[in-house]
Amino acid sequence: MTEKIKPMPLWMSLLLFGIPAVVLIPATRYGMPWLITQTGIPVILSWFVAGGLLVFMPLFFAAIFASRLEGHPLSYSALRSRLRLNAMNKKDWQWTFIGILLAFIGMGLMMGLTNWLSNVTGWFVPLSTEPPFLEFHGLEEGQYWFLLLWMIFFFFNIVGEELMWRGYIMPRQELCHGKFAWVINGICWTIFHLAFGVDLIILMLPILFILPYIVQKRKNTWIGILIHGIFNGPIFVAIALNLIN
Repeated sequence: MTEKIKPMPLWMSLLLFGIPAVVLIPATRYGMPWLITQTGIPVILSWFVAGGLLVFMPLFFAAIFASRLEGHPLSYSALRSRLRLNAMNKKDWQWTFIGILLAFIGMGLMMGLTNWLSNVTGWFVPLSTEPPFLEFHGLEEGQYWFLLLWMIFFFFNIVGEELMWRGYIMPRQELCHGKFAWVINGICWTIFHLAFGVDLIILMLPILFILPYIVQKRKNTWIGILIHGIFNGPIFVAIALNLIN
């Protein structure tokens, strides 16, 4: 299988991460407002539609298509092997737990540090936890069916990103950058999040590099899917159900 995989130079990594990053900016800046104006849907649904259809769903199918272009059969077993969807073993589960723990601790430290700097120096303002295009404070009565649409969006968001970034791209980055592939992957993943704003990028820095490091170490894309999913999913559901503000 590995003989069909070619090294991915830095310019190609920047291109493959950069194109979705560029698409994400107009999708959020113009696509979402247009949908809201034309249909009257809430902002959160406009994010599901614009982000899902224009960015995350294409990433999912692009990972499969790119694997097929390498000459791998379009079968579950072949794709599972190429995209490193390996069965989770005890070590994988341990590293998944460690990654989740470190990511949340890192985010907490980032938030605490900026709050402290804001109070002590007055030069900083506390980090915003929302992207500039999405203000969401929970679902209202009659909107709980939105969660069904969110589950579809969530699948393509998490699985689409991880299959492309860690399943398809990372093995090729490893052939080019060796043990530092996770650094390149993390930098490129940071670039992908430019539309989310500087505040959120700073807050997310721990997971943007912890996750690629662990996935490269264990050579298992399922770890990325689990960490990414647990990092995003429960927080959104808690906000949606008005359990946290």
